[in-house]
Amino acid sequence: MESLNLSKTEATELIERAKRHLVTEAQLLEISSKRVVIIGDTHGDYNTSKKAADTFLGREDTVLLFLGDYVDRGPKQIENINFLLNLKTEVPNRIYLIRGNHETPTANLNYGFFDLVSSKYSVGLYRKYSELFAQMPYAAVLGSSILCVHGGLAEGLTDLEQIASLPKGEVDPVSSLVMQLLWNDPREGISGFERSFRGEGIRYFGRDVFDIFMKENKLSLMLRAHEAYPEGYAYLFDGRLLGLFSCRYYGVTPRAAVLDESGGQRGLSLVDLT
Repeated sequence: MESLNLSKTEATELIERAKRHLVTEAQLLEISSKRVVIIGDTHGDYNTSKKAADTFLGREDTVLLFLGDYVDRGPKQIENINFLLNLKTEVPNRIYLIRGNHETPTANLNYGFFDLVSSKYSVGLYRKYSELFAQMPYAAVLGSSILCVHGGLAEGLTDLEQIASLPKGEVDPVSSLVMQLLWNDPREGISGFERSFRGEGIRYFGRDVFDIFMKENKLSLMLRAHEAYPEGYAYLFDGRLLGLFSCRYYGVTPRAAVLDESGGQRGLSLVDLT
């Protein structure tokens, strides 16, 4: 199916097909593929999503993991999410879509996706997208030692099982744990958690709480999205946290990270998706 210009009926059918795959997935994905490509925010950047798929899906041993924020702000929001949903229906075990803070009505009502879908299709179809977003996992673990989330660590989060046990189907989550997983940012030079400029209940987290969490959960690396960096990526906390951003419309170089263990040794490289 051509996913760029769907009728309302076709879009509805695509959402329902993709949703059937998402509802079966755990809130904390466990991905054991030897080669995983991780992509940050795309925000309506269909060209970056397509470049990632065209570049990497040709190898049968490769999984693509998108870290959320598929809609809002960018010029091809509907095209981007429909393209990714179509991939999910075609190769469901090779495409994983975790939830970002923009996969919620709270963001969509303010940053464009609600208006776009309701004007092109209907409010009812927007609700179907929202119900699909509510089935997206909140995080993924790669090879048992790398944690991937959209935002960051949350106050009160001490164990990965807390993520795994979060309920599915919450269209607009209200718990502080979920909100902070989707919205929080790391910051050098602070201790614990501090209030963020992003809004009420959102926090920055420092190296001390990061180190404790990583040690207690036997993790070696965290990958997250949510913040735009000029080069499309940034390392923090002595290289143990990698931030990725993959939307070219922010004036950045869209990047992906390639984790490759197919040769018996783990290698991590950064790829330009322009």
